[in-house]
Amino acid sequence: MPLGATGPSSRTLTVTGIPPRVRLTATLSGPARLVVAHGPRMSGKTTLLRQWLSGNSPGVETSAGVIDPDPELVGNGYWREVAESVWRLRTQGEGTGAATGSPQDAYGPQDAYEQLADMLRRWEGPLTLMLDDLHLAVDPEDRLRELIRRAPTGGFRIVATTRVAMDWSRTAGVPGGTISVGPEDLMLTDGELAEVVERAGVSTLNQVPLSSIAAETGRIAGLVEVGVEALRSSSTSRGDPADRIRGEIDHVVLRILDGSPELVGLRPDLYRSAVVSPLTSSAAAVAVGGSGGRETTAHDLLAAAERHGLLVREPGEAEPTWRYPGPVRGSILRIARAEEPELLLGARLAVIDHWLRHGRPHAAFVLAIDAERWDLVLEILRAHWTTLYTSNFLQMDGDLRRIPADVLESEPLFGTLRRMHNQFSAPKDTPAPAPAIDASPEVSDDAERLMRMISLRIEGRFADAVSEHDALNRVPVPDLDSSTQTERDGPAFVFLHLGLSLLLVGRFDDAHQLFRRAHRIGAGSFIERDAAGKLTLVNALLGHVREAESWWDEERRHPQLPPDSEFVVRPAGMIGAALARLDRLDIEPAIGLVTDLGAPADQEELWGLALYVYGQIALATGTPADGLRYVEHHMRRFPGLCDNGAVVGPLLDAVRADLHLAMGHPGEAAELLAGSTHPLTAPARGRTRLHEGDHMGALEVVRAHHGDLRCTARDSVELSLIGAAASVAASAREEAVEYLDGAITTSRLTGVIRPFTTLPRGTLATLATLGPEIPSAVRVAGSPAPARESPELTERERAILTSLETGDSITAIARQHFVSVNTVKTQLRAVYRKLGVRSRGAAVDEARRLGLL
Repeated sequence: MPLGATGPSSRTLTVTGIPPRVRLTATLSGPARLVVAHGPRMSGKTTLLRQWLSGNSPGVETSAGVIDPDPELVGNGYWREVAESVWRLRTQGEGTGAATGSPQDAYGPQDAYEQLADMLRRWEGPLTLMLDDLHLAVDPEDRLRELIRRAPTGGFRIVATTRVAMDWSRTAGVPGGTISVGPEDLMLTDGELAEVVERAGVSTLNQVPLSSIAAETGRIAGLVEVGVEALRSSSTSRGDPADRIRGEIDHVVLRILDGSPELVGLRPDLYRSAVVSPLTSSAAAVAVGGSGGRETTAHDLLAAAERHGLLVREPGEAEPTWRYPGPVRGSILRIARAEEPELLLGARLAVIDHWLRHGRPHAAFVLAIDAERWDLVLEILRAHWTTLYTSNFLQMDGDLRRIPADVLESEPLFGTLRRMHNQFSAPKDTPAPAPAIDASPEVSDDAERLMRMISLRIEGRFADAVSEHDALNRVPVPDLDSSTQTERDGPAFVFLHLGLSLLLVGRFDDAHQLFRRAHRIGAGSFIERDAAGKLTLVNALLGHVREAESWWDEERRHPQLPPDSEFVVRPAGMIGAALARLDRLDIEPAIGLVTDLGAPADQEELWGLALYVYGQIALATGTPADGLRYVEHHMRRFPGLCDNGAVVGPLLDAVRADLHLAMGHPGEAAELLAGSTHPLTAPARGRTRLHEGDHMGALEVVRAHHGDLRCTARDSVELSLIGAAASVAASAREEAVEYLDGAITTSRLTGVIRPFTTLPRGTLATLATLGPEIPSAVRVAGSPAPARESPELTERERAILTSLETGDSITAIARQHFVSVNTVKTQLRAVYRKLGVRSRGAAVDEARRLGLL
């Protein structure tokens, strides 16, 4: 449909049930000369343009072009529609009233594209050129580049949508400020999905979780509407809601396949290609043409499927790679199973052989499961189980669950694998039976030894798990220059899990060494990111705040994994980053991280460390009763996992004792720590005695552990401060100064500040009179706050500060400003630092006081 030129008020554009998405429409009004929205069919690209035009956004009155053009308008026909729209806008702008004539009258027998280019070259004033479905044009990248070159530089913008991937960043002549809205950006967010459901009045919402609608529709805007309508129109049906959604999506896909003569002719090959994931060009050729391959046919097929919006090109892959959106692929496979099941089996068998010959056993393994060829599944497992398990650990749990139990149990090793995964996933308060493990096994294979260690660790036999350390630590480190990714993944996975076993028994320095090794060897795989997160955690536990933050930055530079994998990998870094920020007294960001993480999952091995950080936050925010209640509630979910060498035992004892002290219950704290000699409980024991007035007893604890190498840097600061406080009370000023000097020095070296806040304010004020300068971030009782001048904030920081005033979540603020959540958090930290505050509420109050809001 060509656009008119009378402004939005006279346009009658029908906007679908998808709510206006400000996070996306705002980019259309922005300063970028080129905005390109790329996504598959039904992803909401045209709806996005319509919503922008139906609003009062800047640039709407001076927009021309095409929206939702006829699919038959390819090549010159497409550009003719665009040229006529620009001509109408131009003639009305010249005050000639209704548009008269045509571009052909003014420019003669030129083709439509040349007519458009000439009009743009002579254009005066602002213009937003809307090019919906740009893939219909011939050579769109070259044509668009030429339009930008010919058009005036001031006020000219292009907003385009396309189903076909175009690498604008590498297209010469395209402005560097180009904004690309990709398929992931076009997917509906949780909030947008909820609004669609609410608008539709779906009465079965309580029976159909949003997560199920998201999973079945892939959050693709058009499919969400189809799915929600299926639920709304059959609200009284007793059938499975997911089946109703799938049925409607199948109708949509069938209409697409039947509606194009080109796709009708390609239909069998489309079915074959849908079995392949990842869909590389070579694998597609094998699926379409068998072992001989038909590369020309496959190329034509992939190009047509992408042009019709069924495929999405994956960026940055060495070999050209596509993917069907999940719901579309599932629908094509369901349709193919009903029409030509043997065709699917033949394609799968050919591609399985292809993946095995090209060293991709996991892709072959998944296809064998899809084909339900259990003989092949077992054959691939026998030949490649070590590689499958170490290189694809995050996917193997789901893969094994798709294999019938009797198939896996037919071989002892695979039966053990299955039971170990069941053990890992089961709630710890109702555990699944552990695999039978010989107390003195004769294990010669490192992969089997690793599996035994993980199983022992999951069962809570931490000390027994660590007994495998010496053998596994001797696994050779491959040469990084000459080895393949697969050859490196195995050892990297071993070192990652060996490090985790050591961390869970409190051998932090040894764990640190192994995580570094895993990070280096595992470069290029999920292990690199996982190791960075665990290095964040172990450094935070050691009290090395700056190192923890450096590793957290390293962890965050990696892209997100699929949701199930992200769920497994992300906790370590988030727990470590929260603890590091807490130690720096950046309390609000620490709260944000713990809130985002949520309660520990049933299979979370770091559950105790997450609760430890939660308890520390409760101490820092003055909510000890709530913190103690939360910690002890969740501890009941993990019975028996605080013993057998587990480091969380003493850590949770220590934080619970401190929470009791904060509530004024020293007796409960003393009872909790009675008999403990663990170095990690030493600060809590010292504080308890200090609280009871037993200053000499506190000094005894300090002297017993002050030089203990098993204590962390944080423990050292805390013990030094306890020693200083007890020495002052015992009138030993010189000894107090010595302890205080040590605490301040270690604090400066590590960045740990929070221990200073663990002392009563009156005690801290007394220590401040001894001479050594207490860190400026710690406000000493009775000291007046210095007068503050209004700080200089950047334009972006002011925008974020204004958004804080609305009370929106960090995620919502990120969407408003079209930046990542991590970017908002970084900017918030800068705002907090400049305002001298630690929370968003305090930031708003201080900004108002200073006249910034």
